[in-house]
Amino acid sequence: MITVKTKHLIVLLFITAIISITATNILYSFYVISDVKELDMSLIVGEHIGFDAGTDKITFGMITRSGSCRRDIFLSNQKDYPLKVYVSLHGNFKEWVYLTDDFFILKPGEEKKISFTVSAPADAAYGNYTGKARFVFKRVI
Repeated sequence: MITVKTKHLIVLLFITAIISITATNILYSFYVISDVKELDMSLIVGEHIGFDAGTDKITFGMITRSGSCRRDIFLSNQKDYPLKVYVSLHGNFKEWVYLTDDFFILKPGEEKKISFTVSAPADAAYGNYTGKARFVFKRVI
């Protein structure tokens, strides 16, 4: 039969394990994740093409149905350690966007060009589309 003392010991061990796991995850996240950046993305599907040369977000301008457009961005590593870069897309046209690379390693001082190509399907509705490109930079351990 389990005594009250044994039950207290089991509960104490369980609480200690939970606290240890949580602390490890928090410390690991702060150490490993160097930075997270998000860039807005926008696209207009219309009857003609148009350009947007802004640099504060990834703007594809206006394309026609079945049309496509490409935008390039440059990422550089100014840290003194290598970074793993993970790129994910979010929004109502993310399925239309092709990336040249969605995971790669940037060495210290290295610069890399990432191309975003959007292709609207033939049955795309006319209108404005928005989304985000999220870049997660992690230390290489």
